[in-house]
Amino acid sequence: MSACRTEIIYQNEDFVFTKCTDCDRMGLMYKQAMISFDELNFNAFCRYMERMEFEYEKYPFFDGLDRVVIETYHPDVQFTLLEEEFYRLKANVVEANAHLQLIEMIRKM
Repeated sequence: MSACRTEIIYQNEDFVFTKCTDCDRMGLMYKQAMISFDELNFNAFCRYMERMEFEYEKYPFFDGLDRVVIETYHPDVQFTLLEEEFYRLKANVVEANAHLQLIEMIRKM
């Protein structure tokens, strides 16, 4: 997304969600991780995050802490998040999607 002209759709603390005004690719940055999406994959990621609950998805890790594993579209890349990190990401993804939908509705008027 380095050559993209990005518009910030939603930003909150360690979370930024952008969309390119030229190619429509979307970027999600949370802490040090960055993922880019096309519209179809972002919608799928939103549905994936919305249905996840930490209690049902958590795994005990070698350090004794429970974490949830977030799958990506690349089979070799996953993210692990502690409970607070997970719920913060989930809330931000939901909010970013709501902002995106609102902006797109306004632009269609």
